[in-house]
Amino acid sequence: MFGVVINYFGTKNYPPSVKQSAKFAASLLKNCQEVTSIVLSDGSSELDTDLKNYCESLNIKYIHSGAKMSFAEAYNYGVSHLREDWIVLMASDIYVSRDTFTAFRKFIENYSDLNIGCLIPYLTRCDLPIQQASQYSRKYDCYASLMTLNMNIFKKDVFATLGGLSTRYSGNFNDIDMALKLKKNNLDIFLVGDAYVVHYGSLTLRHGSNVDAKLDYQQFYSDYPEMYLSGGVWNLRINHFLRNPILKFLYRLNARFGRNPKKKSSRLDWVLRLVPKLQKITN
Repeated sequence: MFGVVINYFGTKNYPPSVKQSAKFAASLLKNCQEVTSIVLSDGSSELDTDLKNYCESLNIKYIHSGAKMSFAEAYNYGVSHLREDWIVLMASDIYVSRDTFTAFRKFIENYSDLNIGCLIPYLTRCDLPIQQASQYSRKYDCYASLMTLNMNIFKKDVFATLGGLSTRYSGNFNDIDMALKLKKNNLDIFLVGDAYVVHYGSLTLRHGSNVDAKLDYQQFYSDYPEMYLSGGVWNLRINHFLRNPILKFLYRLNARFGRNPKKKSSRLDWVLRLVPKLQKITN
């Protein structure tokens, strides 16, 4: 049912943990009965024979384009090798459980009437408070409004219609760009209550990567100047994505009052942590 692309990037100066994480993440997917194919897309400058051999030993397809690829290019290249109707973009430091994809399958079956654009899980670590599992004693199925690109499930035809991930960004704001495109096409992002995964977090970024945060920031707000609002998460006009009127009101209230950026950001995090409960699916 699900075809998974693992995005990998490595250099010679990376610690062994980076490659070992990708191997571990891939091996865990083999325990998930709903996962019917796995592709590891290596965006590194050179083909990694050791990683290739490991993948093939598990009947996982290892692909390398012959050149260094950006974050988005590696994902798009990997998706082109999948045949399933549902495709999964997965970082190499995401560790699933046996039941992760069972939760996604059940959501799809139970909510076939919804305009599903993307499904996402709760994460152990996340820059976006909405997905931060530790914030909630109860995890709801809900309209997420936003997402991060750590584990993301799309219908393959939807992903193709939207043109895949934008290659205008090296790894930052690709998720916000995709959220805007989904919204424009009347498709929603859903956080699945029973889907929970471990996210190690920034495993490659701390050792240098093919991502340039500063250039991505400049590029995004050049592409979407109307989305800029000083303060809060990524200086992003978050109320554009929110559905619940109470959340919209709280967001506008926070944006209007107070001059301390740290306090405003902290209050915005609190508002975002209300999303799963106030935007839960009720039908």
